[in-house]
Amino acid sequence: MHFHQPVLLVEVLRFMNLEKDRGYFCDCTVGGAGHLLAMLKRTERAKFIGLEWDEDAFEYAKDRTEPYRDRCLLFEDNFINLGLILNKLKIKGLTGVLFDLGVSYFQLTTAARGFSFGRDGQLSMAMSSKSPSLLQKLEYAQQHEIIKVLREYGDVHSCRRIGSEIYKQRKALKTTLDLRRLVDSVTPKRFLKKNLHKVFQALRIWVNDELENLKLGLTVALDHLEPSGRIVVISYHSGEDRIVKNTFRDLYRSGKILLLNKKILRPSEDEIRANHRARSAKLRVGEKCVLS
Repeated sequence: MHFHQPVLLVEVLRFMNLEKDRGYFCDCTVGGAGHLLAMLKRTERAKFIGLEWDEDAFEYAKDRTEPYRDRCLLFEDNFINLGLILNKLKIKGLTGVLFDLGVSYFQLTTAARGFSFGRDGQLSMAMSSKSPSLLQKLEYAQQHEIIKVLREYGDVHSCRRIGSEIYKQRKALKTTLDLRRLVDSVTPKRFLKKNLHKVFQALRIWVNDELENLKLGLTVALDHLEPSGRIVVISYHSGEDRIVKNTFRDLYRSGKILLLNKKILRPSEDEIRANHRARSAKLRVGEKCVLS
């Protein structure tokens, strides 16, 4: 099992304010535990909570963080439930929160998960087995809804034509290659590669309710940050980054957070060469204001 390398690791370790080595930190998107392990190794007394709703990733991360079980608790759950988990643990505030959004290399390269148009598998795209699959979502979707998903979540070329075809053929679609052939049949060659990426991405975001979850997750995390606590968010998709940017901007204007990097941070050329998947990453940091 292989998850992607932790992106912008140096920047995450710098901005998470680990030097105080106290309090509780939360990694809301543990994945392969790359960031989480690095933070555990950097500290000695700080305690960590990790959330991951993908069962395979959760088990993998659990094994990797086993040596730190005395100060690291993992939960197989969606980050929208962070508040419930903190209440259950009787934790009043967090010193730092990390979100590393997007899909892991493992998810993309596991055919059975249905995330990739390059591998034949069932049309699932669900992050968790507790979530409905793409096939189940399509069964009850209206044509205008599918078109809207392709337009708003993927900026898909010919979204109306492709969305209409998906709606017409939804009962015949079974695998990722079925969907790929459909997109191929109605997309001009010069747009095909980009369109395949965008269609699969848009449908994945829809299946997992990723953008709405992000809005709620950011609100919950910021509510539970202690004064001077920091929130670090790495996004890869323009829709995700727009939500983070607008949320941080509104909180800054209302005097609730400070923006520690007014310009987004991106990976260096060296990091992108070493890890091609880092190329679209954008990092934003906020610090909760101390109320006077």
